[in-house]
Amino acid sequence: MFACIYVPDFPVQAVLLDESKERPCALLDGPESLLKVVVCNEAARSAGISIGMTKLQAEVCGVELWKRSPEDEDSAQAILLDCAHGFSPRIEVTSPGTVVIDLAGSERLLGAHETVAALIKDRVEERGFETNVSIAANPDTAHCAARGFRGITVIEEGDETRRLSPLPITVLEIEPDVLEILETWGIRNLRGLAALPEIDLTERLGQYGLQLQRLARGATMRELIPAGLPTVFRESEELEESVELMEPLCFILNHLLEELIEQLIERSLATDQINIELELEAYADRETNALPSRSGLVPYHRTVKLPVPVQDAKVLLKLLQLDLAAHPPHGAVKKVAIEAIPARIRYMQAGLFQPRAPEAAKLEISVARIRAVIGATDSQGRLRVGMPALLDSNQPDHFQVVQPGSKHLRHAIPPEPQLALRRFRPVIPARVELNAGQEPVWIGFLQQRVQVINASGPWTNGGQWWDAKGKWLREEWDVDIALDGNNQPSTYRIFQELTTHRWFVEAAYE
Repeated sequence: MFACIYVPDFPVQAVLLDESKERPCALLDGPESLLKVVVCNEAARSAGISIGMTKLQAEVCGVELWKRSPEDEDSAQAILLDCAHGFSPRIEVTSPGTVVIDLAGSERLLGAHETVAALIKDRVEERGFETNVSIAANPDTAHCAARGFRGITVIEEGDETRRLSPLPITVLEIEPDVLEILETWGIRNLRGLAALPEIDLTERLGQYGLQLQRLARGATMRELIPAGLPTVFRESEELEESVELMEPLCFILNHLLEELIEQLIERSLATDQINIELELEAYADRETNALPSRSGLVPYHRTVKLPVPVQDAKVLLKLLQLDLAAHPPHGAVKKVAIEAIPARIRYMQAGLFQPRAPEAAKLEISVARIRAVIGATDSQGRLRVGMPALLDSNQPDHFQVVQPGSKHLRHAIPPEPQLALRRFRPVIPARVELNAGQEPVWIGFLQQRVQVINASGPWTNGGQWWDAKGKWLREEWDVDIALDGNNQPSTYRIFQELTTHRWFVEAAYE
């Protein structure tokens, strides 16, 4: 079943959203020198207003005249979509002021069709609209019924032709030339259109005429064209008095986050990135040296990213609190705005009696706390907390720390080794004696001097020759040595830095 929300005279209601709808009102559009009435409400029509009147003609009728506002219509349409998303994630914006909702599965949650229609109508009227709501087995029938019948209409499957028959043909939004032809035939309502012979109608009006007849009979079936989701959800609040302490600021953030999460949940979405924008009462930002805007306030931005999408406002609030504690704003806060980047919910199968891993949200809070204690970066600007990512290099231990979910994260599958290589971090300084063939014969490290039983090498390895600071060049050897107390020889990896001629023990084979 499908529900249709239809707001009559939608542009007028968008202008009078918070005012009485009984006031006669007409909207003007066009060049300033030739403004004409493009839409009016029922009270204005009763006062003599008709579409196409000039401004001078409309002023004689004594109604309120407003300039049509696309901004007000966009805002009203967004409110209408919010109402629709509260009942289903699949909705279609058929036209401005008209929304079709897919009610599949809603009976178990909301009750019978009449109950669902009443709930939808109450929700929309709470937001300031006068609306018609209809429910039918296909979206086109629901659309026609909402345009033609006042209040709530429920059409059961199989009863579409009879219920639609008394409606005028204008509910189909027919092209003007075809409408004129139908009127010359004496077709005034959907009953007459539905009764025409299909073949004769097709010969005269083509497939368009046949489609109109199917609409009149309520016999069409099509898929909804889902409305696109917003790319960002935003909530803001301008404070009467500036806030300097973290506790009152977190109270405001909590309120805005709860509003955002409620909007996301209504659309079956979550978020994995929160952007916070603060406007500070300061002359300049100490870190970014940002200049004040025209209002005299300095913008301050922070971003919190999560590895997995969440729908928990408390988790987001804690992450924002830790981030702002580590990077406090340098001034009193006058305005707060929060943006949530929507993301699909990621479903994971947990264990039968306990989770297979720590909850992602709790893990992220723990990581944020660690980051707040030890710092986000070191003296060289490298991250201290995150996940290791291999770099595109043959240099041993050449990796970087990145945030979870970073695009720089690479998962390399190393070849299966014959032996396990246990690296020493840091490498162990050593002294190596070479024979006439420049092969290691004695090694001294960790206060031991042992003889080399077998040696294999050297293998030369190097890179970054174009960078004097990052250049590295080394010769590697695999050697068998017998340490004190061990009867069996052990295999070690040693290498010599050719730039400094120093030797090191890098790893042991196990």
